[in-house]
Amino acid sequence: MKYSVKLLIKSTTESGEVSIEESILMMDADSFDDAYDKAERYVETLGVCEPYVNIFGKRVDVEVVSYADCFRIDDDEADEGTEVYSSIACPNAKQTEEMIVAVHEASATTKERIPFRSMEFANLSVEELEELLRKAKE
Repeated sequence: MKYSVKLLIKSTTESGEVSIEESILMMDADSFDDAYDKAERYVETLGVCEPYVNIFGKRVDVEVVSYADCFRIDDDEADEGTEVYSSIACPNAKQTEEMIVAVHEASATTKERIPFRSMEFANLSVEELEELLRKAKE
């Protein structure tokens, strides 16, 4: 059976900028507990939480702050259109419908994401990097 496990990953730059990333991993597992265990082993094996150098040459530390959720994928053949994750949030006294929508819609702007781009995966020309640096300083 296939499961998707949602992780919350915190990245912190040397200068103190913080991002929280939601990452969904698809795992072959026999149960929810097995899916969580496999996701933890996957993260450890691949070094997902290893520090890296961003496009500014600065260290970024990474840690999983939560294995937040697990979702069983009912279709073992995950084709286009297969639901691989779903989460339900209900308004209550602590959070209104508007608050729930705002949290789920909130995302970092391109400018806010720049410090978390890995040099290894940047694949940008020198000119493009210089343009990003210029924009980041604005």
